[in-house]
Amino acid sequence: MKKSIFSKSNLKEKFIEFLNKKGFYIVLFMCVLIIGVTAMIVTRTSLYDLQVGKVDDGAAVDGIVGDDIVGDDIVGDDISQAQNEPVSVNDESAQQEEQGEKVAKEDNTQKNIKEETPKDESPVIVKQDVKKDVAATKKPQAVAQKAPLVIPPVDGEIIMDFSIDVPIYSKTMEDWRTHKGIDIRSERGTQVKAVADGIVEKVYNDDKMGITIVIDHGNGLKTVYSNLSSDKMVKEGQHIKQGEVISGVGDTAMIEIGDQPHLHFEMIKDGKNVDPKQYLANLR
Repeated sequence: MKKSIFSKSNLKEKFIEFLNKKGFYIVLFMCVLIIGVTAMIVTRTSLYDLQVGKVDDGAAVDGIVGDDIVGDDIVGDDISQAQNEPVSVNDESAQQEEQGEKVAKEDNTQKNIKEETPKDESPVIVKQDVKKDVAATKKPQAVAQKAPLVIPPVDGEIIMDFSIDVPIYSKTMEDWRTHKGIDIRSERGTQVKAVADGIVEKVYNDDKMGITIVIDHGNGLKTVYSNLSSDKMVKEGQHIKQGEVISGVGDTAMIEIGDQPHLHFEMIKDGKNVDPKQYLANLR
């Protein structure tokens, strides 16, 4: 009887022969297969851990979930829960912020209402302050209306009076004209003094009134000294004390040179010439 080609001995021999010829490739294939499966498992595990960590931290779920992860590893309920958790936290914080802002606004509104609400005693206090202020303002005005504390620029009698509205006769010019100041008789070279503290505003030589000095005393009051002998004793911008000598009596006023030696003196209040006699009570 012939042996069958499929006998156990033949199969064993052929298997051994196959292993001898192809065994290396089989082992190599198995190693590659094992490595591939291991890498796939490790990769999927790492991706899953990464996905779960990001979801727990409240990150955006849309950028994390891939097709493979959704299909194999992540359950739909867990994803929806992870998506809803950060939204609920934001909503709660937003509501808390809105409530805080409302409470702050209500507190500020109540404070403003309290501050704006006048007290019962406030009208009385205001009236008292107004009376004090009015009294304080009236006193300086009353003093100013009487006369400031000034001294005569020179000692002497008035030889030509103040006449701003009615013309008076001029001996030098031999005509009738107004006179914006007073002429105080005094010898040439007599010292001319500042009537009050002030600042020298102008020092100039006028064609008609000769060497002239203007002093600003503040509060709208200025004094003008004309027919002087010198313009070198003071300069513009210089601070002057009451009684300080600013020049001397001269004969430089061409339109009054025919009169007796004198000082031409003017006072200006708020831009208008006024009668110096109301400030200089000793001069008549």
